[in-house]
Amino acid sequence: MLEYIILGFLMTKERSGYDLKRCMTQTTSYFFDASFGSIYPALKRLTQKGLVTFREDVDGGKFKKVYRITDSGRTAFMQWVGEPITFERSRQDHLVRVFFYEFLPRQTAVDNLKDLMLQVTRVAQGLTEQKGEMERRYDVHQFPYRYATLLYGVEYYDLVLRWCNDLIDDLKSDSATPRHAGHE
Repeated sequence: MLEYIILGFLMTKERSGYDLKRCMTQTTSYFFDASFGSIYPALKRLTQKGLVTFREDVDGGKFKKVYRITDSGRTAFMQWVGEPITFERSRQDHLVRVFFYEFLPRQTAVDNLKDLMLQVTRVAQGLTEQKGEMERRYDVHQFPYRYATLLYGVEYYDLVLRWCNDLIDDLKSDSATPRHAGHE
């Protein structure tokens, strides 16, 4: 997946590994992110496959590689992006822990859920800021798919926050079994 994301970012212009990481952080990180330690090996693989080329540039006295997609890279990317979408259930590691919270004291579960909400709130705020920035700077109708994925992210994190809040309310009530506990 990472290789195709890189090719997608290179479809519009040349970029360094640093530029690619920055693009990912600013746009796709809420649903797909990668470290420099993953990006550079992926760029090497793409170069070996002939899907990208690079030129060396000097920026601030430092050498950097600037990558460009090749015609073969464009063809590979367009083939991949044009394939039908297959829905994949994503890993949601936070739910694995919550699933077993029956073994914790309720207050510990509540405290952990509040901490999770703080983490999610930071991400949600960042996405909401990106959404506002995109709406201010661009005609979002020119970028309907990027805007749609951004809206998905905003709504997803709002759902997670509502779910956590409802679960905390249930745990704080006198109810023996929270409606969200999933017990069978």
